[in-house]
Amino acid sequence: MQRLPALRRWQSEALVRFEASGADDFLAVATPGAGKTTFALMAARRALLARRAGRLLVIVPTAHLKTQWADAADGFRLLLETGWSSRASLPGDVHGAVLSYQQVAANPRAVAGIARGAFAVLDEIHHAGESRAWGDALRHALSPAAVRLCISGTPFRSDDA
Repeated sequence: MQRLPALRRWQSEALVRFEASGADDFLAVATPGAGKTTFALMAARRALLARRAGRLLVIVPTAHLKTQWADAADGFRLLLETGWSSRASLPGDVHGAVLSYQQVAANPRAVAGIARGAFAVLDEIHHAGESRAWGDALRHALSPAAVRLCISGTPFRSDDA
């Protein structure tokens, strides 16, 4: 059986802080390339195993990142659907799905249905400010999630959005 990826020191420390906080909302900031994806997937895996959440939803800014996240999740023995449509439910043999910010904005009500009780990861959360509609849709769609973990290498914007 494959071993789970080893955590860096900052990831282990952040995981302890995250779990000890018991917070429903958590922001993790680390420089690009520091391993935010690994941290988030380990946190999600542990939450699923502890039954703190029933499924995993990852929200990303681009279609390309959907595939990257699904591939990375495989290393944590997590199967994520990348082709979910608001016209269908999630297959029973997956741990969750990877969606784009655009997908959430297009149908926040449908996303809210699969987000109920989920562990939601919002990758590059600073992108939620690119369109006010994205931020509003995310707020509505992910409010039923059990946990919302936001990750970013650049959480603060310098424009007027």
